[in-house]
Amino acid sequence: EVGGLGPSTVAKQLIDAGMQIPGYRRSDKAVETILKRYIPPVTVLGGIIVGLIAGLSDFLGVFGSGIGILLTVGIIYQYYEILLRERAAEMYPAFRRIFGE
Repeated sequence: EVGGLGPSTVAKQLIDAGMQIPGYRRSDKAVETILKRYIPPVTVLGGIIVGLIAGLSDFLGVFGSGIGILLTVGIIYQYYEILLRERAAEMYPAFRRIFGE
């Protein structure tokens, strides 16, 4: 379990949000069983990819450190998401209620 986001926690959050997986019962255990197949491998794969990016950029001497590059990409992506939300709210005023503005 990484950061409190294990299969049981995520399954409970999904069920509490009213979501379900088509073809399966709407219970914590059914969703947890499915998530147990995906969360551990994706967590390991994500860690490997982040480590490779940070290590490769440090090895090649890229401007800034590998962690600095990852941080920059994360910040730019957050700005991109904010701009998309603002643009959608301008184009479709009904979205303002969804976004809580």
